[in-house]
Amino acid sequence: MGISKPFYRIARPKAFIPDYVIDTRYASDRLQLSRAYINIEKELRSIFNFIEPDEKNKDTFSFELYSLLLRACTEVELNCKQIMESNGAIPQGRFFTMTDYKKLEKSSLLSKYTVEFSNWRQRNATSHELEYVKKEFCPFANFATHISKSPDWYEAYNAVKHNREENLEKANLENCMNAVGGILILLYSQFGSCCIETYGSNGLRWQDMDDYDLNFDADIIFEIHPPQISDWSSEELYDFEWSNIQADSEPFDKFVF
Repeated sequence: MGISKPFYRIARPKAFIPDYVIDTRYASDRLQLSRAYINIEKELRSIFNFIEPDEKNKDTFSFELYSLLLRACTEVELNCKQIMESNGAIPQGRFFTMTDYKKLEKSSLLSKYTVEFSNWRQRNATSHELEYVKKEFCPFANFATHISKSPDWYEAYNAVKHNREENLEKANLENCMNAVGGILILLYSQFGSCCIETYGSNGLRWQDMDDYDLNFDADIIFEIHPPQISDWSSEELYDFEWSNIQADSEPFDKFVF
């Protein structure tokens, strides 16, 4: 038997995700978070006018990338904190840190999410011919391990934030793309296909996807791949009809991290 109520800011398969995530009791800031992501992605797109998304350029660094990395990682922190606080979690220390945020693996399987950039330029290793491929990013891959360190891109953010002069090279294209992709993953883990909706227009074009959500066709640079339904146990899946609980005074539960 599955879970009879959705958790705050935690989207899972089986119950139709767009039904409950747009309820403001679930999260009141969905549209603002979406707007923030679109603006950050716009900054990355503008950088592509000067730095080609190419395998040879993944270590390219600059002041513009430094600014983007700081902004993107701050947004990652904000999303993580919102999810945890909405479910009643408290930090281990004075403030939430990545050690706390790794607990989101238990609630949201963040390590199973990938984002793909579809226009990555590189030379074929065998033929040396120029090709454009899908480059995959898995920003939260180490959340599934017992490794205590933060993701490399997040460690880069902390290093360059505290000592830009010594660590500016860590503000590189690859770290920035991981950070921006990380925001999108966090948004999708909360709101599913309703994560890119900036002004409440419901203007996305959706297609059916059995038992999980609706695929969305939005003008963003990444293609997102959430966990498979088989990655969840039957006890972890949602098992409710939103129409039956929507009118309840408390239709949402808090996840215990």
